Amino acid sequence: MQPLRRLARDAAKSLVVGTLFIYPIAIYLAEDYLTPTQLTAGLMFLVAARVLFAAWIKPEHHRRDLVIAAALGVAAFLVLFLLPAVKIEWLRLYPAVFTLAILATFSVSLFHGMPMVERIARVLHPDLPPQGVIHCRRVTVAWCLLLTVNLIISLYTAFATSLRIWSLYNGIIVYLLFALMLGGEYLLRLRLQRKWEQA
Repeated sequence: MQPLRRLARDAAKSLVVGTLFIYPIAIYLAEDYLTPTQLTAGLMFLVAARVLFAAWIKPEHHRRDLVIAAALGVAAFLVLFLLPAVKIEWLRLYPAVFTLAILATFSVSLFHGMPMVERIARVLHPDLPPQGVIHCRRVTVAWCLLLTVNLIISLYTAFATSLRIWSLYNGIIVYLLFALMLGGEYLLRLRLQRKWEQA
């Protein structure tokens, strides 16, 4: 029963997170069927659902996550019934805001505590060598640069391009860029690990 419950949690979580990631494509496809107000409320409901799943999966923050989810749900209803004049341009800013939040997290980690990439690496490699620590800091800086470039392009597509181009970049191209970054860093790390082991 426990494995089945865990599987259900993971599937539901993946579904919500996946929906949030394909948000630009969903906006493009739903433009002729839903109003910007309905799309805004729908996005807030999705984020609320994501927070609820976090409360389900991590009970230590149960109360906090429930409060956040409830606040998002109420805000979604308020938007739906009190803000009929939401503009589609506002919705285009979501990828930029999302990128800004991640950029802030990675940037702050360079100056306070452990760089974000090192935190992730130590999950699999608790005994990370000194060369690995330096590498992780450099990769964190590289991610900050990539996220900054993505933020600029995302803002540009939000204000200066068509909805189709905005959806294409923020819904497809940006994930290909991130995949290339992840793949390239992984291959580089494998090569460097061999050098670290030989040193």
